[in-house]
Amino acid sequence: MKYCTKQITKLSLPYRVRVIASGKTIHHANQIRKRPPRTGAMLVLVAIMMVGFMMAVAFSVDIAQMHLTRTELRTATDAASKAAAATLADTMSRSQAIKRGKQIAAANSVNSEPLQLSRRDFRFGNAIQSTTGKFEFRRGMQPYNTVQATGRRTAQAKSGAIPLFFGSLTGMKFFETESTAAATYIERDVVLVVDRSGSMLGSKFTDLISAIKTFTDTLDETPVDEHVGLASYAEYGSRDTPLTPNLQQINQGVRSLTPEGWTSVSRGMASGNQIMEGGRNAKFVERTMIVMTDGRHNRGPSPEVLTQQLHDDGITIHTITFGHDADQSRMTQVARIGGGRHYHADNGIELKEIYREIALTLSTIITR
Repeated sequence: MKYCTKQITKLSLPYRVRVIASGKTIHHANQIRKRPPRTGAMLVLVAIMMVGFMMAVAFSVDIAQMHLTRTELRTATDAASKAAAATLADTMSRSQAIKRGKQIAAANSVNSEPLQLSRRDFRFGNAIQSTTGKFEFRRGMQPYNTVQATGRRTAQAKSGAIPLFFGSLTGMKFFETESTAAATYIERDVVLVVDRSGSMLGSKFTDLISAIKTFTDTLDETPVDEHVGLASYAEYGSRDTPLTPNLQQINQGVRSLTPEGWTSVSRGMASGNQIMEGGRNAKFVERTMIVMTDGRHNRGPSPEVLTQQLHDDGITIHTITFGHDADQSRMTQVARIGGGRHYHADNGIELKEIYREIALTLSTIITR
């Protein structure tokens, strides 16, 4: 067998070959090979990642839609139960209460559609407040003072389930949810405690008189039979009008006040408590005190200490600050201790709206 080695120069790739004499086999040595191109593999990977990204975006949009729908349904259901409870208190008719509840539900949109409730979505009963302060709804118990409404967006409900934007991609085309709320008609004794210190002299006191009239006018339009009293304070507190269902007496009492002197919020609250003690049996009515000031407490005991005592005795205390000189921080703390809310008004228009809002919230409360 013979061997020979030749340099092949005509090929574009130089290499040496060893030729076997038979000529049947050629072995290539030191051959330089090209790797196959990888562009196609990267395109596949990018395509897979894009699909995953789009799925994540679609899932996020649907999750956001679910959260928004739950919030809208809860709001609509709360409104329906409150409207039904207010109508029940006014008419003592369950059919009228259901009719009104359905109207208010339909006035609220859930996923851009009116919420449609049926008669079976409303339940009537009695709610009592336990020792923990929580209201317990007892279905079917009389006397009826509570309406429980259930808002549904399910396949069986009148409004149906919620179609999802990307349901075809995520595999879940519809979303179902429901919300339950109970509103209770509550009798209340309310004492207004107003600031008549020297800083209230002039336009501020005129604004207060107008705001109190807005409060009483609004209460006159609600179905609840509130009894309202009036206390005021400067350096010392005074009992100006006892608890009464005749709200015009409250307006007359405010107009008779003369602003002057220092500011003792706590003494005003103490006078308000004395009026509250002459009210109806606390076992059957809710008791609320609304304390308003335009300044800073500078005489007498700490309002926070007295607030704790009053709240322990079952009185809920809301606070209102009026004007830029009012001690918002302290009065916010008083409301927190008293289990109520703090409101602030920069001007007379805002003060009116605050008293109107409080009057509207006194008539019914969401208990579940």
